[in-house]
Amino acid sequence: MDEVWRDIPGYEGKYQASNMGRIRSLDRYVRGRCHYSGNEFRRKVSGRVLKPGQFCKNGHVSVVLGHGAIGSPVHQLVMRTFVGETPEGVEILHINGNPKDNRLENLRYGTRTENILDVYYQGGKWRKLFMEDVQQIRFGLFAGIKGSELARMYGVSSSVISAIKKRRSYSWLV
Repeated sequence: MDEVWRDIPGYEGKYQASNMGRIRSLDRYVRGRCHYSGNEFRRKVSGRVLKPGQFCKNGHVSVVLGHGAIGSPVHQLVMRTFVGETPEGVEILHINGNPKDNRLENLRYGTRTENILDVYYQGGKWRKLFMEDVQQIRFGLFAGIKGSELARMYGVSSSVISAIKKRRSYSWLV
C-alpha cells in the first residue's frame, strides 16, 4: 500500500498525516530576531516526520503540533484527516488492539463499551482488572469475603470493590 499524505484540518500547510499513521511537518519559514543587532529575519525550516512520544500509560502516542502546544494523539489526527471529526458519543478504536499502530486501516469508530470489550477480548486489562478478576471479585463478595480483603488481593482500593459490588463499574459485564 502506498503512503498517502494529507493536510491535517486546522494545520493546513504546516502538518500532514499519512494513512500509515505517521505525522510530518512541512517546509516553512519562521521569523527570528538577531540577538546581536535586534534585526528580524526569516529562515527556512525543513519539514520532517515527527517522532511520536508516549501519550499515556495505556500506550497511545502523541505528537506536538506547534511550539508550546500540548501533545495531540496520533490516532485522532489520522482519523480527523482521512475520515473527519469524531462523531458525538463514539471513540476511535484500534482493531488489532495495539495503541501504537495508527494506520488508517487499523482504526475505526465504536462506543466506549466496544472499546473496553476489545481490550478484554484481546487479552488486555482495562485499568487494573481483567474480566476474570471482576468475576472473581463478584464471586468473592457473594461468598462473604470482605471488600477490604478483596481490595488488598487485587491491588485496588476499597471504593473500586464497592463500585463493582453496586454495579457502578463493570455493569456491562454479566
